[in-house]
Amino acid sequence: MTSATSLLFLVIHFACIRAGNSSETFVKLECKTEYHGVYGQQSIVECIVKPVVENVTIIMVTWKRVGAAAKAAANLLEYHKDKMDAIPGFKFAEPSWNKTNMNVSLLLTNTKMADNGEYECEVETDVGTAKATPNLSVTAKYKTPTMSSFPDTNIQENTNVTIYCNSTGGHQKGLILWFDEFGTNCTESAELVAKETDDGLFSLASKFTVLKATSSYTNYTCKVLNINGALEGKASFEIQFVPRDLGTFCHGCYLMV
Repeated sequence: MTSATSLLFLVIHFACIRAGNSSETFVKLECKTEYHGVYGQQSIVECIVKPVVENVTIIMVTWKRVGAAAKAAANLLEYHKDKMDAIPGFKFAEPSWNKTNMNVSLLLTNTKMADNGEYECEVETDVGTAKATPNLSVTAKYKTPTMSSFPDTNIQENTNVTIYCNSTGGHQKGLILWFDEFGTNCTESAELVAKETDDGLFSLASKFTVLKATSSYTNYTCKVLNINGALEGKASFEIQFVPRDLGTFCHGCYLMV
């Protein structure tokens, strides 16, 4: 084959690539299999177009949900020939994205538990197409617990006192542990109720009753653990006993007349 013939072959071959006659061979879409997001925060599902030639132009990008969470004919984000359409809460991670930017990552501006699941990204360029299906795993942390008691103040010695510990916003059912001021684990004597809320999160409500409470044991701590046993928050509470009566008699005091 002469040099002129070889050059002609390369020109025709490259022209075919640019015309889109080569399918998914000259462009790849690199995404991780699994991404992690946190409820109420921004999340990014990262996908980068990797062409094998230079000066590639993106013609179309679509992001959508896969499986049971997908809605019929509804794309989360779609770019096609300079026209952009996206559902509120979804956009390109690159603020100034354009058709020559190979970073087609998806940004979720306010992650919800319903965003958990598989996604599909499809890209069409002038040298071929590519598709990937990354997964987003969404978790939520329990908030710092709040504590209270009944009775709440001016508690007499040897009175039964019930202390409450509540936390919300967790992902899956968690656990609340109880400790006294000396570090003794009192959890076995406590009660715990876990409820799933409308937003798919969980609330925890626990109570621990101190029988015949005395001022020798005034401080108690509750710790909130997630489903994996990791600490996500803790708080301490001090039983408010009635102030001690110092009496009216003062030794060593004399009335001067």
